[in-house]
Amino acid sequence: MKRFLVIMLCALCVIGFATAGGAKDSSSKDSGLHGSLTVATNASSPTFDAVEHIVELFMEENPGVDVEYTTYGSDYENLMKARMAANDLPDVFATHGWAVNRYAEYLMPLNDLELSTRIAPAVIDTVTTDDGSIVAMPVTMEQSGMIYNKAILREAGWDHVPRTIDEFFQCCEDVKALGVTPVYITGKDTRNQANLMDIMAVSILITCNDAGDNAEALYNGTFDWSKWAPVSSLITELRDRGLLNVDATTADPIYTQEKLAFGEAMFNFNNQAAITSAWELNPDAELSMMPVPGFHEDDEQIWIGGERECYGIWKDTPNKELAIAFLEFMARPENVKYVCDTAGMPAGFIDIDSEQKLSEDYAAFADLKIYPYFDREWLPSGMWATMRTIGGALTAGEMSVEESCNTMRDSYLSLMAQQ
Repeated sequence: MKRFLVIMLCALCVIGFATAGGAKDSSSKDSGLHGSLTVATNASSPTFDAVEHIVELFMEENPGVDVEYTTYGSDYENLMKARMAANDLPDVFATHGWAVNRYAEYLMPLNDLELSTRIAPAVIDTVTTDDGSIVAMPVTMEQSGMIYNKAILREAGWDHVPRTIDEFFQCCEDVKALGVTPVYITGKDTRNQANLMDIMAVSILITCNDAGDNAEALYNGTFDWSKWAPVSSLITELRDRGLLNVDATTADPIYTQEKLAFGEAMFNFNNQAAITSAWELNPDAELSMMPVPGFHEDDEQIWIGGERECYGIWKDTPNKELAIAFLEFMARPENVKYVCDTAGMPAGFIDIDSEQKLSEDYAAFADLKIYPYFDREWLPSGMWATMRTIGGALTAGEMSVEESCNTMRDSYLSLMAQQ
């Protein structure tokens, strides 16, 4: 009898294991894709987290595939330059605003993919080369200017966002009188200062009456770099008038969202993702994005934009089939929507009904022109690092405006000669 029970129990166990195995196989059907894929970005939270979720969904749908998704953070540019020099790039990588001007020769054209027909008109030019090759897929796009706090603006007595640079400085003074930091800068990571100069340089040098001359001179290498002085002077004036946070030279970027979320700072030079992160701390924070104020008399405000979380495929990847499948998966409307809603960024596709809390505010400035970032269009590759250097030095009082112009000139000429 005991022997019979043992045999029956063993049989039941075998059936149980077989059933469990069969259930797993039926829920994890082989998609036909197998292998490993490397995907690199410079994104931080919440964008990185959103894309990481899409990566996990892709691997669930394709159990034979392993995706290594990595962020290089602020070291992205230097690491990617080294990898370009070695012609050893990730299978799929973020182009962070440089799809055409920096990475086009390393990227596979995407024109034959269905996703290329859905890219939004506002961003299509930034990912298309002169010969018509679409070289990257913009999951999100950017429409930026300055982050600001609506509640503080009202408390300071303003019924509109500053339209001119003079109004901007007056607004900063009014905010300072409330005991609130007018402009929050994080000197531990000088991307804030570089971003300030990058967007204001467009208003100062490109939208003015001699914009055509400036643009042409920047393209052909004859630009007079003394004209950069007003751009650098914005930082020194904010510093000298006490309109920056007292720890502007050392503040860590991790505190930016907290300062914005709880009304401790009025303005910040960042993108929409910073607002989304602040809302995670305080959903009631009245934060929004305003256009860049006009610098010259009679100038209109402008938006700065282009590609944001945008991915291309390395043309020499040994995993072309996998890379294409990954982009096509990410381009599915539900996946694009998830990334946009999580990151708080507009979609780079035309067929996405994204839930953007800033939609109404953007609609109020719908007629304003969107310009590319200054360094992406009018400077040679590598100048972003120079702007970070001079931005930090200007904030700390370690460099004069004239010295910053000379540094920009020397870096520009050196990089132009290399290119």
